[in-house]
Amino acid sequence: MIFQFARDAYYRTNIYNRMLRRHGPAQIYGLATDPIPGDPARGAGMLDGAMVLAARRRMLGDHIFENDLRSTAALTDLYGFSWLRDLSALSAPAASAWAAARIGDWLRHGDRWDALTWSPGVTGARLLAWFNYIDFVTTAGDSPLRADMAASAAAQLRHLANTVRAGKRQGRRPTRMPGDDGVTAGTALIAGSVAVSDMAPCLAAGLKCLEDALSHDLFSDGGHRSRSPETALRILARLTEVRLALQVARQPPPEFLADAMARLTSAVKATFLGDGTTAQFGGGTAVPSPVVSAILGAVGGRRGATPSLPDWGFERLHGGGTTVVADTGGPLAGLSGGNHAGALSFEMSAGRHRLVVNCGAHPDETTEWADVLGATAAHSTLSVNDTDALPSRVRGKAGREAVGMAVRRNEREGSTLVQMGHEGYRRSFGIIHNRDLYLSSAGDDFRGKDTLVGGAGAFTLRFHLHPDVGVSALSGGDAVLLKLPGGKGWRFRCDGARPAIEDSVYLGDPAAPRRTRQIVLRGDHRSGETVVRWSFLREGA
Repeated sequence: MIFQFARDAYYRTNIYNRMLRRHGPAQIYGLATDPIPGDPARGAGMLDGAMVLAARRRMLGDHIFENDLRSTAALTDLYGFSWLRDLSALSAPAASAWAAARIGDWLRHGDRWDALTWSPGVTGARLLAWFNYIDFVTTAGDSPLRADMAASAAAQLRHLANTVRAGKRQGRRPTRMPGDDGVTAGTALIAGSVAVSDMAPCLAAGLKCLEDALSHDLFSDGGHRSRSPETALRILARLTEVRLALQVARQPPPEFLADAMARLTSAVKATFLGDGTTAQFGGGTAVPSPVVSAILGAVGGRRGATPSLPDWGFERLHGGGTTVVADTGGPLAGLSGGNHAGALSFEMSAGRHRLVVNCGAHPDETTEWADVLGATAAHSTLSVNDTDALPSRVRGKAGREAVGMAVRRNEREGSTLVQMGHEGYRRSFGIIHNRDLYLSSAGDDFRGKDTLVGGAGAFTLRFHLHPDVGVSALSGGDAVLLKLPGGKGWRFRCDGARPAIEDSVYLGDPAAPRRTRQIVLRGDHRSGETVVRWSFLREGA
């Protein structure tokens, strides 16, 4: 802590900032490595003064860096410059001029160290955005703006290299970076070694940073410590940028990179639903299918999904055209996904349509959504006494080991049975929650059994439905009819509780919340064992 305070104090000095720029003039070259397509509608909005930052539309005007943004996530998006890809998608001179003016503003007011806007993840994202879109912003080789960007990029690369080496020089392990920051910083250093003149020494530092991040953050089954499929997919996108930058540098990809990409690809594919988007767990949202397709296209190859991911904590059930992804692992302490208490929740798709979902997530930590969507009640699972299933939603507490997560998988003749359980309610209420999920080989019969053992409490079992699903109670009140777009139907039945249809919300796209419905089962668990059985049966199967 004392070292960090002293280091930050030094970074703020004019001496340090002059040291970063004491070298001669630099040149910057474009690298077309970004696999994620831009959104021209968002680009057009920027020309009208509106930017989407941390999934919220904000009227920032032309002087975007002069706004008082209280959201760390919004500041990260703004100063990471990923919005350049949306402006580039417009392919319009006005978009290029607007981007050039904003970069000029940043160079005048933000081009010196700041704890947040020069943090490794933000600096790395900014540099990668510049390398990818420098030729969109300015094409003239002798442009004053291009020369200023080159000088700044060289200084930022030197600072980034200093940051990732700092722990090693002090005889300690490198500082672990949250989310995808370590991968982003390493990727920027590798790309910078070929995108900026005389920065070739950054290659070794970048490869070391990347290897450290991947060895720490990836599980043996390919899952990422954040427990967010969205984060894992975006890390995979970064690794494709690394591979392309190494090709430009005429460097063979190291073995650790190929291994990480292979494991990560198979793990991420296991979280895809039938609509081609990622399932929503661990604070992640449903990445749109065009983005998923673009990233997988950049990855290449035909590696399949890994159906069982015990380290990452996900199980995939697939039969016929039906897919179920279940959360079988608790959050890990200190990570963003640790704020989501969706133990034993699942998402389900039938064909290309989502049927059962979790409510989603919102990246802006200042909104009420950020906390509400992390609650157990926002997931398709069981809650006791309207409390969260996992006490480790509080950062710094123990993770999945402290709540006794367990899972067993059996497959027979194409059908799959996953048995899982957790002890998240044991300390407060003396209750263990077990859940069995079964999917037939034809995908027309999906069944579940929720069991509460020991203790006592009121339970609520929720099945949040996608907004495109029509829902109606059948006569008698013991079943619910579900209609997908196109008219295909499913029938929900249950035993041990009576179904009710209630309002819910869905944030597959956190920038556009949608009203939806949920099937809710309520009951009282008194002692011994309480069992609730339920099923989704395809009509006409």
